[in-house]
Amino acid sequence: MASSGAVELAPAAQDETLIVQKDLASLSGFYLAARQAGISKDLSAAAGFYASALQADPDNAELLDRSVLLNIASGNIAKAAELAEPLLEIEPDDQLALLASGVASFRAGDTEAALAHTQALRDLGGPLQALVGSLLQAWTIAGDGRPAEAIKLLDDLEGPIWIDPFKKIHAGLIADQFNLYEISEDRLRLAYEQDATDVRLVEAYARTLARAGKTDRAVAVLDALAEQVPAIVKLIDPVRTAVAGDGEVAPLADNARAGMAEALYSLGRGIGSNDTTLSASLLQLSLYLRPEADFPAMALGGILEGMRQHEAAILVYSSIPQDTPLYREAQVQEALNLNVLERHEEAIAALKSLLANDPSDVQVALALGNVYRQLEDFKQAGEIYTASIDNLGTVPEEYWTLYYYRGIANERTDNWKGAEADFRKALELSPEHPLVLNYLGYSYIDRGENLDEAVSMVQRAVKQQPDDGYIVDSLGWAYYRLGRYEDAVEQLERAVSLRAGDPVINDHLGDAYWKVGRKLEAMFQWNHARDSDPEPDDLQRILTKLAVGLDAADAAPHKATAVAEDTGAEPEPATAQ
Repeated sequence: MASSGAVELAPAAQDETLIVQKDLASLSGFYLAARQAGISKDLSAAAGFYASALQADPDNAELLDRSVLLNIASGNIAKAAELAEPLLEIEPDDQLALLASGVASFRAGDTEAALAHTQALRDLGGPLQALVGSLLQAWTIAGDGRPAEAIKLLDDLEGPIWIDPFKKIHAGLIADQFNLYEISEDRLRLAYEQDATDVRLVEAYARTLARAGKTDRAVAVLDALAEQVPAIVKLIDPVRTAVAGDGEVAPLADNARAGMAEALYSLGRGIGSNDTTLSASLLQLSLYLRPEADFPAMALGGILEGMRQHEAAILVYSSIPQDTPLYREAQVQEALNLNVLERHEEAIAALKSLLANDPSDVQVALALGNVYRQLEDFKQAGEIYTASIDNLGTVPEEYWTLYYYRGIANERTDNWKGAEADFRKALELSPEHPLVLNYLGYSYIDRGENLDEAVSMVQRAVKQQPDDGYIVDSLGWAYYRLGRYEDAVEQLERAVSLRAGDPVINDHLGDAYWKVGRKLEAMFQWNHARDSDPEPDDLQRILTKLAVGLDAADAAPHKATAVAEDTGAEPEPATAQ
């Protein structure tokens, strides 16, 4: 963990930046390198290149603005605040500089400067700027011992309807911190009625109810969440124990610094993938104020994963303290990122250790089984899923993927009877799920069994996910296998438009074109499939068809396969191959 609190990303990338910089001789070179690093979402490298460009042109407002943003997003908050000072002299309304300066001033205890910066942010006029500035200003005022003024500021904030939950939650948190239970309960209840599945909101509401002496209601609120989202039971168990016990219950945010950190976290999480760099910046600022917080760190790790910054995500996940509720989930995500980086042995060792520590943890078992499955060790994957099923005894509906994945493992190890039973069980737990319908339906067609039911299954899967190229491909290939070539062409053309560049789908469309006499177009699709990095066996079959045509190629039957990249989250669709 960096000493500033935020997680400074990828020091190795910074070292590489310095090496590359020696070969760049001009401002334009640094600038172009910085832009390219930014496009590729390498936040740390981009920040380094912009810093070098600034040395050549220190008064360039655009360079300063990008440097402030990228230093925040990569966790170097102190540097961002330093750069914000000259930027504000040139551009006093720069929102990034105001944000960095406001948070840094608050952390340093300079209330006057923090209020000035947050007021300037509010005055920019946009709804997001007004919300961010108001939340930060309200917590600054609360930290100065003026809760009524802070609550009124949020209550009076006007804007689009999406800002309403933020206002209510943070007015409630401020009131709870000052033991103003009537206000805190009212504001948090109103927010809870809008979204009863937000873990942090539910925890805040339960805590204020318990602090107001309404223990039964607090427990009921937590139990309702656990019933609605069973997977988070372990996460809220410590809160439930606290509110149901005889000890003192602390508010969710027990001081202004924790409250501002919570506000930055909720904003960063809310923005999410809509603006990944801004989201990462807000989450880094949250960690700058509260380095030990696990929720912002988990959210930041997820953002970095989405940006394909897997080394940086690992660094963030590894920073989460062991005594926090999200520690095990962080360890799982760290292992899955190691797996993406092809550090498979490390990933497997980490997941095995977690599972040995708690064999009942289904999420870890799924992650480990999926790593084996991606490595095509289907026998080992099946054993992991089976052990988890046996450990559960009665498998709850939310863990239907145990049967789905084991079904895939059984199908790949030629245990069709076991696979069929598993897919049927998965459908029993999660009726009409498109992934299971797709895989089982296509498998039946491939085997020439239950054809009417099989086609109906794939059609129902497509109806639920009409824009999923893999599932549409399965329907097209099903029609092909049944000799309905015109119908196959229609579906496979759509699949190609939905999932451009997939070698399997292009190969399928080529076969269908050949069957309806469109042989030049078939050759074009096979050429495209050949150039799209197909699997070795598929490549050989494609080359044969390009050489002698489909009729003479005697192509082997294609089978359904799971998506190659699976991180253990909600599974992506299967595709016929």
